[in-house]
Amino acid sequence: MSFLDDIRKQPQHVREIMFALCVVITISLVGLVWFRSFEEDIFVMLNPEPEKQEKFYAEREQRTPLIYANITRGLGSMRATLYDAFGFLEDYNSKKVEVEEEYTGEAHKLPLSGNKE
Repeated sequence: MSFLDDIRKQPQHVREIMFALCVVITISLVGLVWFRSFEEDIFVMLNPEPEKQEKFYAEREQRTPLIYANITRGLGSMRATLYDAFGFLEDYNSKKVEVEEEYTGEAHKLPLSGNKE
């Protein structure tokens, strides 16, 4: 609780400034993500032609990646490094399926309301 006590000990104007800064940063990050997806949705709705959509996506790939894309890529790399260090990577990428018990019963069709035979 010492962290909260330290915050409470700060003067009122310092707490208000820090609160406003946190609000601005949060709204900016949420707005950035929302605007990027909204931009794509609007473009696709206004331009249904596949040629224009392909050009739009090609131009988007050439742009520099946004900060949250870099953060996501970095976290994914860090997770892969940790999995590799602890030896979990082989299990994580494994396509092998272990079947513990084989089902030997019958299959029954479900009664459907539209099918009246």
